Order: sequence, then structure tokens, then C-alpha cells
Amino acid sequence: MMQQSFKKLLENEKRIVGMFVNTACPEFLEIAAYTGYKFVIIDNEHGCWDGETNSHLIRAADAAGIVPLVRVSQIDETEIKKALDSGASGVMIPGVSSVADAELALKYSKFAPVGMRGACPYVRANQFSAGDKTKYFDECNKEQVVIMLVEGKEGLAAFDDIIALEGVNCVFFGPCDLAVSLGHPGQDDHPEVIAAIKDMTARARAKGVYTGMLGFDGKNSRYWLDQGIDYICALSDGGLFFEICQKTLKEINE
Repeated sequence: MMQQSFKKLLENEKRIVGMFVNTACPEFLEIAAYTGYKFVIIDNEHGCWDGETNSHLIRAADAAGIVPLVRVSQIDETEIKKALDSGASGVMIPGVSSVADAELALKYSKFAPVGMRGACPYVRANQFSAGDKTKYFDECNKEQVVIMLVEGKEGLAAFDDIIALEGVNCVFFGPCDLAVSLGHPGQDDHPEVIAAIKDMTARARAKGVYTGMLGFDGKNSRYWLDQGIDYICALSDGGLFFEICQKTLKEINE
């Protein structure tokens, strides 16, 4: 079974801070762990690498003591299966806009009788069969999370039905895509976008569903945690490195 559980992190801690991994650099991931970040989302939607790189990044996360999640590029049976078999504590599903999307994501992520994920005990998530084969499949179904990324007006309209679906206990809001979908490209701080996220956060909380989103800096991340968001991605490894480079260069040239 995977070494660390995002589900247990959500159950036992508050105001959880992580980051996206977009550079495929395991050293950045390790640095995040050593500074106190609790989780990373290895970004297969916007990152440019293959499945083997996922395994290396997940292995680095385990070694550094930070929880690894994988954002897949789409609702794809093989991609979801490989991410979970590699030992990710869960998968993030982009562009969930309907109950049908959420149902398919759950179907591909869970073993029978809950879903139809291909069953193999000889994978990294089960220590290549060193783990208990009789318990592995049930433990995966219970512990590996499936995060529904709601980032468009279609998902906003179907949100109540999505969070009411059995098996959905964790969502994530994409303010950038939501702003574009609502007709405010580049304006993630537009009042309509903020109001939509606050409304979904309140509705999810009423259903006992955990909520997360992207924070654009420390101040913005703190704001959303204060609004009741359970876990926040404080930028990405590339974004954070860009900011510190920019800040340092500015200080040198002033």
C-alpha cells in the first residue's frame, strides 16, 4: 500500500498546504517537503513528461515524507490506473462538468465491486506483492482519493449533483479556468468567480466534502483557507522558483 495517505491528512489536519509539480524536478519536490509542505500534485495535465517520470517523482515524495497526488490529463482508464498503481495517494480529475464525468472517474479509480480498475498486486503501490494481497484492493478503495476538479460553468451548474454522488468526498476548484468559463479571462479575482467558489465551498462543507484550490501567493492562499478551504496549492514549483528569482534580481538591481 502507498506509504502516505492524503485521506488521513484531510481527516487529521487543518489548513493543509501543498503545491503543484510542473517541472518534473524531484529536488524541488524534496525541498517543498523539507520546508513543511504537506502534499504535492504531480501535474500530468500541464507538465511535459511520461509515466516513468511519475514513478520517480512519487518515489522522491515518499522518501522526503510528503504526500504525492497525480493530476491526470483527462478521464482516461489507463492513465488513472498507472498513477494509482505507481503509489500515488490519489488522483485529481480535471474538467469534471457532470455526474457522468464523476461516475466514470470513480469507475476507473476503484476496484470491483465499486469500480472496474484493473487488478494487479505486483505493482509499486503494493510493494511489488510484498504487501498483503488479500487486503490491498480493499485498502486502495478506501484510502486512495479521487479529487474532482471543478473548473467551468457546466461543473458549477452540476455541482450539487456531483457532490451528492456516493464516493465523492473531495473536490478542487480551478479559478483560472473558471474565470475563463464565466467570461472573465485572466481575472481570477473577479467578484463572480470569488462568489462562485465561496458558494461551492459552503455547499461542499454542508455535505461533508473536502475542498481545495489554487492559491496565487501566500496572502491569497491564507485568504481562501480563512474562507473554509481545507487544502490549498500555494502555486507550483516553477512558479515559486520564478518568483524568488524575480525578487532576488530586483533586490540586486535596486
